[in-house]
Amino acid sequence: MTSSVRRSWVAEFGMTCVAPVTLGSDTALVVIDMQYLDAARGRGVCLAAERMESRSTDYYLNRLERTVVPSIARLIGVFREREMQVIYLCIGSDYQDLRDVPPRVRQWIRNLEGASGVTDIFWSRNPDYEIRSELAPEPGDTVVQKRTFGAFNSSTLEEVLRGLGIRNLVIAGCATSVCVETTARDAADRGYGTVLVDECCADRDQEAHDATMLAIQCSFGRIARTVDDVVTAIDARQSL
Repeated sequence: MTSSVRRSWVAEFGMTCVAPVTLGSDTALVVIDMQYLDAARGRGVCLAAERMESRSTDYYLNRLERTVVPSIARLIGVFREREMQVIYLCIGSDYQDLRDVPPRVRQWIRNLEGASGVTDIFWSRNPDYEIRSELAPEPGDTVVQKRTFGAFNSSTLEEVLRGLGIRNLVIAGCATSVCVETTARDAADRGYGTVLVDECCADRDQEAHDATMLAIQCSFGRIARTVDDVVTAIDARQSL
């Protein structure tokens, strides 16, 4: 279910400002928001959306279950086997009233909760805050909590990356055009080599997903279509 992103005139004529990225010991896998609250059937945001409009999350959930979750699980295994860093980003708040979440996001969550009857969607003490069990962190992995869509704006991610000596990021997770794209753009602007893995990301529909992949490949990072592409780049010491 991997997309085929068309080439723009920018990429076609070599006018991109994105340099090749070499994946080595200074590379970390960043897994974004693969929590029950926004990446699981019958939980959190997806449950609320389904109560408001039946089958409204079908595309998203089907892609998660059939493609994204197994692909991310495999990618995590690749990084652990090669003793490369795995970093998880989790969105949410330690405060039930979400006082530290941006007002627009807080209001969106409150509106969603009010319309659906699903409560405490972003609260970290809700069991839905946990990362999906198929992708659960292990000792040696790093978990970073964020409160906004972009991790660099509301978490200790940059401090963590500096402490680990990380210069390149392989990014996976959801949603492609929201938290994934915001974090990837910010990473690129901070000088990190940035790679998005197409089959490891999901969005509300294919069009939104493809639009992000096209924007990233033109101006911010590299696109790896599959986990196999990442494995080849790591093991053959080739640039993406």
